[in-house]
Amino acid sequence: MVFDDGFLVAVLVQLSDDHDETAGMWFLEAGFGPVDDPDPPTFANLDVAQSWIERRLGHAA
Repeated sequence: MVFDDGFLVAVLVQLSDDHDETAGMWFLEAGFGPVDDPDPPTFANLDVAQSWIERRLGHAA
């Protein structure tokens, strides 16, 4: 779960081995407000996910 200023803005999940080539990557299971995305992205690691979320929230990454 990702919080910003005390508010839940995203839920990330790490993909299991069932996801073949994307296993181990992180997926935006749910985004709220500016982090909501109709085509949820997959991230190589949590640093990449954090940068993406910060940009969506308008924070310097």
